[in-house]
Amino acid sequence: MEIYEPREDTFLILKQIEHFASGNVLDMGTGSGVLAIEAAQTADNVIGVDINKDAVEFASEQAKDYPNVQFFHSDLFSYFKKNPMKFDLIIFNPPYLPEDKKEPKESALATTGGKKGHEVLERFFSEVSEYLMPYGRILVIFSSLTGKDKTHEILEEYAFDYQKLAEKEEFMETLFVYIIEKSDLLRAVEWKGIKNVKKIAKGHRGFIFIGNLEGKKVVVKKQRDDKPVTGRIVNEARWLKVLNRKGIGPKFLFLDVKNNYFCYEYVEGEFIPSFLEKAPKDEIKKVLKDVFEQCFKMDMMGIDKEEMHNPYKHVLVEDGKAVLLDFERVHSTEKPKNVTQFMQYVGNKRNTKILKEKGIKVDMRKWRAAARRYKKEENKENFKKILSLLS
Repeated sequence: MEIYEPREDTFLILKQIEHFASGNVLDMGTGSGVLAIEAAQTADNVIGVDINKDAVEFASEQAKDYPNVQFFHSDLFSYFKKNPMKFDLIIFNPPYLPEDKKEPKESALATTGGKKGHEVLERFFSEVSEYLMPYGRILVIFSSLTGKDKTHEILEEYAFDYQKLAEKEEFMETLFVYIIEKSDLLRAVEWKGIKNVKKIAKGHRGFIFIGNLEGKKVVVKKQRDDKPVTGRIVNEARWLKVLNRKGIGPKFLFLDVKNNYFCYEYVEGEFIPSFLEKAPKDEIKKVLKDVFEQCFKMDMMGIDKEEMHNPYKHVLVEDGKAVLLDFERVHSTEKPKNVTQFMQYVGNKRNTKILKEKGIKVDMRKWRAAARRYKKEENKENFKKILSLLS
């Protein structure tokens, strides 16, 4: 099998190695082994791995005079699944070019990063944190053909901080060398035992990450550092703890005030707009009443959640039970409007049409009258009259 010979990208990243190679170093996709050998000049121990067995054999021969270097066959981190290790520096000169169907399969293994060029990099960053020391670093090179913005997106998705060290224009492409490390958030959540962290949403005020804690899927909600509003995460976490006592919201796990995030159990489920379209009549009635019951509890507590008039991402349905999400705007008030806001949502044109098709008739004249009556006097009797209209 063809071995990737040192080229311009190799020499560009090689110049940076002496500044960062110390302790235990991993050279991912080692190829000829030249980067591993360079790292061995200053590091205590170096391991080079490659998917190409011929490359492993060749690199081992090249490094025979370096007792602190070893080489193993591995498809990215597959070797370390059975031989777990953590590194102070991980070097990666990946295959980063977009797929060229005319290129021979053997050479493509060393040059092609996937259909669009970034797939191998994405796979690498989805796994690398488990093998990197808390303050370890990653030295990586990629091309403008890989997509600079896409690479940044991948790094942010897996909660890494990054800095450009070098840049060089080549024929039809630009090469970039980056130094990368775990963000403060990633270090903090991993210290708590959360693994496989990945960003799934970005909002106006915060980021949502998912991860695994003791075999269970969890959510990490982090306030954006570039927003001037402070205290929202703490406020939301505290309200979620309060509401959990009434059976409302996903299960709160913990709050990290210093790092401005909190963690709660992940809820598998379907958002309510999709649920209403797909579910049968009896399930819909059960879930709508469940949401109304939770809204009524909040009204009786003098709490306003906000946005229940358009809760398209605020209500998940899991196993026939509604789970309310997103409590960042919750506040105390003498006139909460959770029930009446959700009545607005149920009674809009789109939803009344869906409900009618499912065999659930909502008399809008009575619906509006019930809303006015409840708004005037929020009590159990008026609330029950609302539920009775969902026939």
